[in-house]
Amino acid sequence: MTVGAPVHGEVLAGRYRLEEPRPHTTEDGHSLWRGTDTLLNRTVAIEMQIPGGKAAKPLIDAAVTAGGINHPGVIGVYDAVNEPGRAFVVREWAEGSTLTELISEGVLPPGRAATVMRGVADAVAGIHAINFPHAALNPDCVLIDEDGDVTITGLKLTANGELEQDVRAMGGLLYAALTGHWPTELGVHPTLPDAIRVDGRICSPRQVRAGIPPYLDALTMDLLDPAVAAPPARELAAELHRYDVTDPELSALTAFETAPPAHRAWWRRLLVPAIAVTCIVAAGIAIGTIGMPVFSTNDIPITNDPTKNESVEGSTLSATAVSVLDPEGDGAETSGYELTTDGDPNTSWETDGYNSADFGGIKSGMGIVIDLGSIQTVRGLEAELTTSGANVELRGSSILGTEKDEFEAIGKPAQNAEQNVSFSLKKPFSGRYLLLWFYGLPESSSGNYDYSVGVHEIRVTGDKD
Repeated sequence: MTVGAPVHGEVLAGRYRLEEPRPHTTEDGHSLWRGTDTLLNRTVAIEMQIPGGKAAKPLIDAAVTAGGINHPGVIGVYDAVNEPGRAFVVREWAEGSTLTELISEGVLPPGRAATVMRGVADAVAGIHAINFPHAALNPDCVLIDEDGDVTITGLKLTANGELEQDVRAMGGLLYAALTGHWPTELGVHPTLPDAIRVDGRICSPRQVRAGIPPYLDALTMDLLDPAVAAPPARELAAELHRYDVTDPELSALTAFETAPPAHRAWWRRLLVPAIAVTCIVAAGIAIGTIGMPVFSTNDIPITNDPTKNESVEGSTLSATAVSVLDPEGDGAETSGYELTTDGDPNTSWETDGYNSADFGGIKSGMGIVIDLGSIQTVRGLEAELTTSGANVELRGSSILGTEKDEFEAIGKPAQNAEQNVSFSLKKPFSGRYLLLWFYGLPESSSGNYDYSVGVHEIRVTGDKD
């Protein structure tokens, strides 16, 4: 028998009885055991290394450092013993399945993935509070119990590690939860395959799997992108806490505060169209995206419709958020939507240019979503477009949708619309969300077969509560 090898039933340090070996070893080849603290009569986890002595110094040092962490989402350390033949660390016993085990049963629904990541980010922020990185964060280190509570295990806490590497790893965890793949830039995983790539670039979750909310897609890719500044773990945790996926009234449209238009928030990212198209082929599924939200506390500016020589009757209703709905798109037209309600008629959101009026046959249309903040009585909408000739319609809903048909048609479509288009509703609409949907594009005045349209300003009228 190997000197120092653990034996079932053996009592270590006169106190810790080895009960059951775990079915896997740690990254460093250490064995894991379920044990019993006979003094306090509680179940514990025991990590063992053979030999001990100088070879076990990193294990013991990490355990001593971890003793200074005070966070319920980080595995607790009870004891550490270093002997010449072997060393062991006694930790809190946590029930549950690792993220790897959950993924092996199927990728997580986006809502659950976001919930898990909230727990992970909270716990990592607790680790970073002592100015040490976890330094080995991967799906095997994330334990989720039956109540959904997250516990972080496997801490290395290397003194020369960077806190940023944990934030990048959290991007990998979110990517793995949503796609079942683990980016090898973060280290090769023994069971999870590498991320799907095209020309060496990682395909985003929405390009691999349908139904991923745009916010989670953009957040994941920003966390993995070394060109995007990594946020402190505590800020990431705060953002994820504000993104309450359990409440249907809260979403990427309503969960975030205003970011100044002149500054690109760390979590905002635009996908690359060419990569997106190729990733669809690689993954074998369709993709889509809607724009990230920008809140506005100002009323939507008034725009009169000269074709009718009057504006829609009613009070101006305030928009609390706007976004782009582009379920069949690639994310390349989701910037600038906040300019549709900024009060400046010289600014605008615009589509890309296409080679035909039907969006080049690529998609059926796209539009601007307006969030009124609560259920409102809407009597009409006016929009100042960048050019005339577009086909556009007005739709509405009480619940935020991610597809056009989730919004009901509430006004007569305007075909070959004037530059200042107006929708005056014969029957008032009661709802929270409005969709200005473009399903036909006018040809550009340049004569280069460039079909596109933009929106300068939008005004919603109705009965103020």
